[in-house]
Amino acid sequence: MFELEFMRLAAVAGAAAALTLSLLGVYVVLKRVVFVGLALANLATLGAATALALHWPVELTAMAAALAGAAALALLATPRRVPPESLVGWVYAASAALTVLLIAGSAGADNDAMRLLYGNVLAVTRGEVALLLGVAVVVLALHVVFAKRFVLVVFDPDAARAAGIAATAWTLLLYLTIGGATAAAVHETGALLAFALITLPAMSALLVTRGIRATFVTAAAIAVTCTTAGLIVSFMFDMPAGPFTVVLLAATVPAAALADRLRRTFSAGRQMRDS
Repeated sequence: MFELEFMRLAAVAGAAAALTLSLLGVYVVLKRVVFVGLALANLATLGAATALALHWPVELTAMAAALAGAAALALLATPRRVPPESLVGWVYAASAALTVLLIAGSAGADNDAMRLLYGNVLAVTRGEVALLLGVAVVVLALHVVFAKRFVLVVFDPDAARAAGIAATAWTLLLYLTIGGATAAAVHETGALLAFALITLPAMSALLVTRGIRATFVTAAAIAVTCTTAGLIVSFMFDMPAGPFTVVLLAATVPAAALADRLRRTFSAGRQMRDS
């Protein structure tokens, strides 16, 4: 099947999106801001819907919307009477509703809605693959070079400030990379798969690993494997690639939880025998 050009392009695009979003997802899950990924995916979708309605460049508009939202979520404070997560909820609700209204009022609403929600990685072009690869290279380079600072800011922002690190600036950069990577992926993978890639592989990896480095590697491996398998199986059985890949990613979480439970049981039993 990979002798077909569109399958090769789809495989490269899927792997690039999976690798980038899964690595960023480790920070999202550790920082306990999972729904930031959902809010940014919906903002990117809103940007794409706006571009379709106004005949603007889709990728650039989606990127601008996601980056603006990422900056706002990183920097804006909420009133004291409501928790910070409420701003994320507001962004999600408003962007989702506006997206539906924009698509409903435009021509070809059904096709646009399906593309924005579920993506169509089999229809990806060479230019879109180049964009995804470019974003992946930039994001990965940033997070390889500055990995220690990002981890410290996520784990303990107070300690980062005490060490002279500008925690707010690094949090902003983290959110901007998440927004940029999500926006680049949404038009090809859809909002559903983009959100799944930024949350589910990290969840599974955290259940079966102990060190932070192993978590990043495992999350990336899970994401790329499930994305590639979803593409192959969906092609063979004529199924939607995006939703099927999400099902595979979702299945890794209980599988990882079971593996972790078995490991703990085995370790406890071995300790009892040794004692």
